[in-house]
Amino acid sequence: MTARWGLLTNHALVLIHVIEHPRSTLRDIADAVGITERAALSLLRALEEDAIIARRKVGRRNVYTVDIDALMAHRTHGTYSIAEISSALFALSGRIPGMELPPGLQLRSPSATPSAALFPAGAADASPATAPSPGADRPPG
Repeated sequence: MTARWGLLTNHALVLIHVIEHPRSTLRDIADAVGITERAALSLLRALEEDAIIARRKVGRRNVYTVDIDALMAHRTHGTYSIAEISSALFALSGRIPGMELPPGLQLRSPSATPSAALFPAGAADASPATAPSPGADRPPG
């Protein structure tokens, strides 16, 4: 069996679900993320410990809130902060019109070919018709 991987951790998936469905039960969260209720409870407790999620009782149910400022201030992952990762994901999804993509992912124009995304900005500009021939920068002689 091939191992499966995902871009987001279970912590992130729980956060996303709680943001979208703050009145979810533990079972709802576990089912949505694809984990056991025990694992969901463990993740929620860890997020509460870090003051990212708060829980309050309303009747017989828990209602969760996410402190976005605490989430954004949370430790970074490698060289990227959570704010930078979320901004890049929003830009890639097209949810922030006009926001620039990182240099290596910029397309030259909306009608640019997909291959343009494979090269850093500017590298796709050197097409065979416009690229200088080898040795063109050397003086004749």
